Amino acid sequence: MTPGNWYRLDNAGRVFAALASARNTTVYRVAVVLREPVDQGVLQAALVRLMPRFPYLRVRLRRGLFWHYLEEIPGAPIVRIERRAPCRRMTRAHDGPWQLRVLIYDRRIAVECSHALTDGVGAMGFLRALLAEYLAARGVALSNDGSIMRAGDEPHPEEAEDAYRRFYDPRVPRPPLGARALRLQGTRLPRDACRVVHGIVPLAPMQALGRQHDVTLTELFTSILLASAVDSVGPVRRPIAVMIPVDLRGVHPSRTMRNFFLSVTAAIDPRLGSYSFDEIVQSVHHSVQAQVGAKSISRQIRRNVGAERNTLIRHIPLVLKVPAKRRLYTRMWGARFTTVMSNMGRVELPEELDEHVERFEVIPNPSAAHGIGCAVLGYREELFITFASIVTGTGLEQAFFTRLRRMGIVARVESN
Repeated sequence: MTPGNWYRLDNAGRVFAALASARNTTVYRVAVVLREPVDQGVLQAALVRLMPRFPYLRVRLRRGLFWHYLEEIPGAPIVRIERRAPCRRMTRAHDGPWQLRVLIYDRRIAVECSHALTDGVGAMGFLRALLAEYLAARGVALSNDGSIMRAGDEPHPEEAEDAYRRFYDPRVPRPPLGARALRLQGTRLPRDACRVVHGIVPLAPMQALGRQHDVTLTELFTSILLASAVDSVGPVRRPIAVMIPVDLRGVHPSRTMRNFFLSVTAAIDPRLGSYSFDEIVQSVHHSVQAQVGAKSISRQIRRNVGAERNTLIRHIPLVLKVPAKRRLYTRMWGARFTTVMSNMGRVELPEELDEHVERFEVIPNPSAAHGIGCAVLGYREELFITFASIVTGTGLEQAFFTRLRRMGIVARVESN
């Protein structure tokens, strides 16, 4: 924290703050489903106790002359019963000054965050802490093994850092831009609407399939998504590309609870002919592995942080910078991807919390650029796959779960 109780936005947060709109909300969700209904009053009291532990999340988004910034505020968001579509844009009318909201519905506790504030790692860390505080208030005895942040703990100074700036190296070259990719067609849903499809599959057969192809689960799911995109469209004149967010904490060690991720790309070009699934898997594997090394990641950090350090860009007023960033993103970045595959990894809980939890869920932020995205997380012996879409009729979700079934893996499918 800097003097005056304000924070600079991290590099990714600056982009998301500029992009936020009713169509491109930049809001995503992590949620936990308990084995009994949630007590709203107990959860509110737990949230009030917990918020001082996360000062970098207890903030409002402010507009400066040249940049957005975050200003620390007192109190806590109001826990509300969910009555509207998920992942709506944060607005003062509905959310007050906050860039996160806490919602309940029957047995579910959902935390929705603006991506200007933090990434999935930060949001999941906060949700696990909120779950622990809530269950402790309900009489669950918790061991203090350090795996979950607790109210009253002193935040580590590194949790609030902009890790992009720490690992920025101005000497490395910028990476090249990819080719423009196919966009899935579909009729846009009304504003503030989001279609959500959950699929639940057993972990073991997916792991076995990954071992069979000698790839990670992220690479396997990306390959299935690419193949499903081919299945769901006719002849195409552009490559089909999947954007894959990568948690950089595994590349550059940092304890930051703010954004610290970059995206790599896996693509195939159907204009070259038909692809077998083995060909897609091998293409994805080699492409991803070539991009996730420290040297390749440093090139992306160089490009992104270098742009914000450019003297000319720094001194463009925010009123001009925001529309320019939106146009730049749409033309240069959004056009390079067909859809998104985000793997949140496996959620772990201490045993005393685990017995009160049925499952975890994630909903990726609805994107005007892609229309539809996919996210995956693991809990216990299951994988939870979620599609979030602001368009109708793409057929991607159906093609994805149909392809899984042909592989011998049957998903339990739910939808809003």
